[in-house]
Amino acid sequence: MIEHNCIFLSLYFILSVNIVMIESTNKVSPSYYVCQTFSYPFYNTVNILKTYSQQEIKFSDNERTVLTSPVQNYNDTKGRHKVFDKFDKKIEDIKCTCTLIVKTKLVYLSNILEGLQRGGPIDVARDELKVLKEEAGFMVLLFQKGKVKAGKWFWSFFLKILAIIEYESNSSFFEGTTFDQAELQSGITNFIQYCKNNKYLPNNIAEYDLMSNNLNVPNNIFQELRASRIIALDYVNIMQYISIDYLYLKPLWDEHELLFGEITGSDVEWRPTIRRHAVEVNKTKEYINNRQWISQPFGHLSYHMLIKQIISVRMYIFLWVMLVIFNKEMSKMGQFQQNILFAEAMDTIYMVQRFMLYTETFFFDVVAEVRSAINEHHNNFDSVIARLPVRVKEILVELNGCTSNGRDWISVDINEEFTDGMIMSFLQEFGKNFNLLKEKLTILNYDLALSILVEGN
Repeated sequence: MIEHNCIFLSLYFILSVNIVMIESTNKVSPSYYVCQTFSYPFYNTVNILKTYSQQEIKFSDNERTVLTSPVQNYNDTKGRHKVFDKFDKKIEDIKCTCTLIVKTKLVYLSNILEGLQRGGPIDVARDELKVLKEEAGFMVLLFQKGKVKAGKWFWSFFLKILAIIEYESNSSFFEGTTFDQAELQSGITNFIQYCKNNKYLPNNIAEYDLMSNNLNVPNNIFQELRASRIIALDYVNIMQYISIDYLYLKPLWDEHELLFGEITGSDVEWRPTIRRHAVEVNKTKEYINNRQWISQPFGHLSYHMLIKQIISVRMYIFLWVMLVIFNKEMSKMGQFQQNILFAEAMDTIYMVQRFMLYTETFFFDVVAEVRSAINEHHNNFDSVIARLPVRVKEILVELNGCTSNGRDWISVDINEEFTDGMIMSFLQEFGKNFNLLKEKLTILNYDLALSILVEGN
């Protein structure tokens, strides 16, 4: 569920508010640098959705303000966790209702598949499949934007719809147990029992009766999701047209320069990872060509993990070099020069943070610590610098193997003096690398593809 102990970064807040640290200097970073908020459109969508629960969860105007507004001072954090706990419960309530809906829709989808296997024309079912795909996509996006681990069954349901839509090319790959995997039947059954135990669904009403007597509930959910610009626009612009190979990160299969290019001030041993990348690309192609994703949607996530690790390493190395340069050069500069470079650095971080999953708490904590140091005008990043190489080396060991034969796989060495222009050039190099990556992934919602990895872990 949502980590409401403030591990998420409110970048709007970080970029716009300059406040003095109130808490003990022993803390890595004050909580108000990293408290999350939700956008008003997303909050409004969640608040308005009806569920099967007999105890409707609604939010007051004050609670809405807490959920959608960055904190301005330490006092604003008091009691905040209670409101986010309540929002968690609302998301969980919606997830329980949507899981029951998926259980019913699976029966309908199974009937469509059986009709096609008996020789029925795909054109007859295409309109129904289009509606099912849209509804499944809405549910996946809802929980992704809520930054929660939804449940494998939502993704599995969506992917099976995609497979059936392309039935003519996939017909030989459907197995007799297409709808019997653990992430579907067992996962749904177990979660529904959890929902009943926690009173999100009534225990004393049969599921069929509950749904047949409350048809307004699924109607309301999909009506509101279609009307929600934060959900519907992402579906129309991205998910409606997304292909299987893109969900398994095809745009990055041949991007060696973006993934393994040099970073100024560092020396990284990428060769073992490059070899592993080639192996993983071939495994991914085979997985897709053999349509294994139809029966085992979470059967191959090693390439997702590899890309996540590579991008994390590059992010942390850029931050590491940047902070070493800052420590070395900032004391020689005036406040105006410092402010310009700090603003450029935070703008770059704002741009690249989209590549870090909400589960990557180390990143958000480090960025909060950087901003804390900047706001206090200490201009000393020693504590952050000490943490970054530890994390980078941990990931490189995972990428390159358990042993490095006495090597650390990475070194950072800043010997020359950096002028203002040179520092700006480095920050532009940092931003350019991730801007090119962003362009490569324009037609792919990277967060969406990586959410498959989150669900699979």
